[in-house]
Amino acid sequence: MDNYPLTVYCDHPEVHFERRIAARLAKVSVTFIRECEHEELITCRRILHGKKGVCCSDVSKLKIIRHLHEDMGLDLEAVEFVMQYRNQIEAMRERLKEMELRMQRRESSYLAEIQTLRRQLSRESEIE
Repeated sequence: MDNYPLTVYCDHPEVHFERRIAARLAKVSVTFIRECEHEELITCRRILHGKKGVCCSDVSKLKIIRHLHEDMGLDLEAVEFVMQYRNQIEAMRERLKEMELRMQRRESSYLAEIQTLRRQLSRESEIE
C-alpha cells in the first residue's frame, strides 16, 4: 500500500487518490483523466495540499472508460452516452430488486394471513 498513498477528502466519505496515482491504478494517463473530467465523466475534487484527487469509484469508472475508449474505439462523447445508459440500467436493476423484495414481503404476509384463516376455520369446524 506504500505505492499508493491515500488521501482522505474531508467532506466526502470515499478515499481519494492523487491524479497521478489514479492514472497508475486505472492504467491511463493524467491527460486522459483531465479529458474525462472535462467531459464530466468523472469528478476530481481538491484534496490535501491543493492537488486534485479521484475517488475509488471514479478510478473504477476510468477503467471502464479506458476499455470503451481504447479497446472498443469509442470517442469520449460515445463513452458518456454508454455510461449514462449503464447507470440507467443499474438504477432499473435496483428498482427491480426493491420490487421483488416488496413482492416477497407481501407474499409472506398473505401466507401468514392464510395460515391464520385456516386455523380459525379448523377451530370453528371443531366447535361444530
